[in-house]
Amino acid sequence: MGHPDGSGGQPRFWERFPLLWSGCKLTHGVLQGHVGFEMRIERRLVRAQLKDEKASELCGVRVGWSTSDASLLLGEDELSFCFDGRGIKVCSGIKEEFGETFSEGDIIGSYASFSKDGAVELSFQKNGRDMGVGFSLDPSVLQGRALFPHVFCKSCSVRLLLDTTAPPWYPGPPGFTALAALPPEQRVHVTIAPISRAQSEVVLMVGLPGSGKTCWAKTYMKQHPEKGFRLLGTEELLACMIVSQTSTTHSMLQQASQCLTELNKVAAETLGNYILDQCNVLFSARHHKLQLFAGFRRRVVVIFPSLHEWKRRLLQHQNSDGENIPEIALLKLQDTLSAIKIHSSA
Repeated sequence: MGHPDGSGGQPRFWERFPLLWSGCKLTHGVLQGHVGFEMRIERRLVRAQLKDEKASELCGVRVGWSTSDASLLLGEDELSFCFDGRGIKVCSGIKEEFGETFSEGDIIGSYASFSKDGAVELSFQKNGRDMGVGFSLDPSVLQGRALFPHVFCKSCSVRLLLDTTAPPWYPGPPGFTALAALPPEQRVHVTIAPISRAQSEVVLMVGLPGSGKTCWAKTYMKQHPEKGFRLLGTEELLACMIVSQTSTTHSMLQQASQCLTELNKVAAETLGNYILDQCNVLFSARHHKLQLFAGFRRRVVVIFPSLHEWKRRLLQHQNSDGENIPEIALLKLQDTLSAIKIHSSA
């Protein structure tokens, strides 16, 4: 949920779903020169502390850069680089000590320096003090792809300095230009989003747990990067809950499921392309979700492997995620899915 001028915001569901981290990536990036941006942590959003939550986990911020196709989970993908408020740097989910801790009121500068051969150095400042180079990337890492400013936070509000006429909050390194001050021809724009509901698209996945819905969806997204699909599913939301191992799986699953219901409603009112990744075996569930997206181009994709293949995939899914679904629940879902008519207009 952002400010009216688009320069900042806070997690939309911070009160109801406090474990959830939320991300935002700018629509313009860079692939040359020496460019930076500043982010200020406006305030902590006060809420009750969860039973299994440490005081240090009540709020959190990550700031840095990622490619256009990297997920909003800053620091968790291969081409996603960040400075974390706990005094660490993160890439591909790998954490290393870096810089200092930062919190409410601090201003973090993030700077990208591109060399002519395609190598990149990503450095950071805290309140005008140099934290050093966090990442040095060989030309083979990005392979000419642009980097986009990216912020990821939990239970706090943040603001980016995007006013082209305003002075910097703190002077950046010599020779660097603020991203907002770059001429348009030196900025890279992400894929243009749909401008009407008729241009927007929603794909509703249908299938048993572990049948391969998420695998199909992610493959389809890679095959159609120009559409900029957003995957809305329980697993995606669980990945946004970066918490200690003491947090219970039950509370996380409960929050993810409830939050997904709200996110589907928000998506239905926001132009874009979406894939709804849940079982959706009940007619009532499919009908309700498709009605929410009235006016969108709507498609239903049913994943229905053979019984032997489904059991193999389910076992693999359970072994990797540690999620065990009661057999009686699986049998009920299986009976419901078997009754689906593929030619149905649902």
